[in-house]
Amino acid sequence: MDLEGAPQWTGLDPGASDAEEVRGLVAVLVAADGTRSTKSQVAGFLLDVWCLGVKNALAPEPMSESRLAGHRGVYFSAYEGHVQVPAPLARALVFGAAAYARGFGFEPEGEVAEEFAEAVVLLGEPAGPSPIGFGRDGKPFFVNGPYDDPEQVLRTLRRAVGDDGFHFEVAFPEQPSRRRRLFGPRR
Repeated sequence: MDLEGAPQWTGLDPGASDAEEVRGLVAVLVAADGTRSTKSQVAGFLLDVWCLGVKNALAPEPMSESRLAGHRGVYFSAYEGHVQVPAPLARALVFGAAAYARGFGFEPEGEVAEEFAEAVVLLGEPAGPSPIGFGRDGKPFFVNGPYDDPEQVLRTLRRAVGDDGFHFEVAFPEQPSRRRRLFGPRR
């Protein structure tokens, strides 16, 4: 992912320091002020900005400021830190990653698709095509997680961009029989 096409966000690259370590994964947490209470509506997204787009989503949930502070710490605990970014950058990341992956034939499915549809409401409408460059070195780069089906993803990429149109690294060749929520159970 690169922000070269978005000079307004230079210096705010949310994945710059840990991109190699986290394999193209970016977590986005969105908090929107509630209209009828003092609680914010909080939603989350786990994005693969190199290839697959939306890996997971958490539907909006009301949270007090103190609960949100604790949730933020847990949410970003897999990363060395987090960067607060403006809402337009979060919107461009989420909608852009989804559109990038859709271009290759990847869409959120099942429960992830349902929660994504609920969660993106907090972001508002996309302001047009994302100025963010997705992929790695100009191409999709697939690094599977333990719940991905590498063979199916590679077939899809080959159909979309040919054998030379992407890079990949298969880290977990054997797959479990069922998919697990990436963020754990909902409370």
